[in-house]
Amino acid sequence: MTLRTLIEQGIVFPAMLPEANDFLLSEAGKRKRKELLSQKNGVEGFHRQPPETKKGLLDLDSLDTLVGYTVPLIAHDYSAKTPIMWNSLYNQKQMPLQNIMVVGDPKQAKQILQELKGDPKYLGGGAGVGFKEAAIPYLDLISPSDLKAVNIIVKENGQLVGHNTDSEGLMRSLEEKLEMVDKKTEGETFVLIGAGGVAQQFARTLAEREAGYIVIVNRTFSKAVALADQLNRQYGRDLAIGVGENMTRGVLLNSERPPAAIINLSDKGSDAYPKTTMFYSAGEPNEHVSREMVTQAKKLRPDLIYADIVLPKSGRPISLRVVDAAGINPEYTLDGKPMVIYQAVPAYKMIEIAHPELHKETTEEEVLEIFRRTAA
Repeated sequence: MTLRTLIEQGIVFPAMLPEANDFLLSEAGKRKRKELLSQKNGVEGFHRQPPETKKGLLDLDSLDTLVGYTVPLIAHDYSAKTPIMWNSLYNQKQMPLQNIMVVGDPKQAKQILQELKGDPKYLGGGAGVGFKEAAIPYLDLISPSDLKAVNIIVKENGQLVGHNTDSEGLMRSLEEKLEMVDKKTEGETFVLIGAGGVAQQFARTLAEREAGYIVIVNRTFSKAVALADQLNRQYGRDLAIGVGENMTRGVLLNSERPPAAIINLSDKGSDAYPKTTMFYSAGEPNEHVSREMVTQAKKLRPDLIYADIVLPKSGRPISLRVVDAAGINPEYTLDGKPMVIYQAVPAYKMIEIAHPELHKETTEEEVLEIFRRTAA
C-alpha cells in the first residue's frame, strides 16, 4: 500500500487548514477548502464525512509527478506551518518533492505506518497532534531510545526511526525570551500546562537545564502526578509536582515559588477547543477568570513569561489574547511560531541526510532563513 491507497481507502485525508497543503486538491477541492475556511467548525465536520463524498476533491494522479514526499500525521485538522515551510524550500530549490500533511486516527497508527514504510516514495514526516506517542510502538527505532514522544519520523535504510526536535525548539525560543528579560532557566520555577508527549520531553529538557522546580498541571490529575514522579526519580531530587487544573490559580500565584514562565503544552485554545485557556479552572467562567488570574500574577511577578505553543487558525492563541487584554507587555509573551521554526530545521536536515540523492544540499542557516520567512 502507498499514500495513495491510504487516501483512497479513507484511512487518511489531506489536511485542509494548513497553507500550501493543497497539492492533492482538485479545483473542486480548492473551492471546497475555501468554503470550509469561511465556516465556523466547517473543517471538523468535513473530516467526519464518508470517503465517497470526498472523491471528487482530490487529484491523486499528481503524486506520479513526485520522486518523493514527506507526510506529517495529525489527529485533527489545524493551521500547522509545516507544509508552507517545507514546500517553500522544495519549490525554491526546485526539488520534485512535496510535504503532504494528512489527518488520520491515531488508533490506526500501526496500519498507517506499516503502509507508509512500504511506500517507496515515503521519506518520512512529522508526528503531530495525536501521533507523537501513538507512533512509537510501530517504529523500528527511536533515537535516543528513552524518548516518550516523537515529532519527526525518518525513513532510514528502509526503517522508520523516530526523533524529537520539539523540545529543543521550544527551549531555544523560551531561552531567547528569558534572555530578553534578563533571566535564565537555572533555579527558576516553571508551570507546564499539559502532561502529554511534548510536556514530557520539555520537562526533561528543563531539568537538564537545571530548572529549580517544575509544576505539571493537567486535567487528568493522575497523569500530572505520574510525570512529576518520573522526573523526581530520574533526576534524584525534589524537582517536580503534579496537580489538577483546579490548582492552576494556586501554582500561578504561589508567592513562595513564583514561576518564571507558564507554558501551555496542551490542546487548550486549539481549533478543537477554541474557548479554553491555559488559565482555566474547572467549573468557573473561563475568560473572566483567566483575565483576573493574569492580573493577579502580574502584581506578584511582573516579569512572568506567558508561552503558548498552540497555533489556531485565528492566529493569536486565546490564552495570549487574554494576557494582552490584561495589559501585559508583548515582550513577556511567546507564541508557538519560533518553536515550530526551530524544531523544523533539524527535522528537515535529518530527512535530507537520510535521502541525499533526492535533495539539494542546504545549510542549517539557509533552511532557517527560508522557514522564518515563510512561517511569519
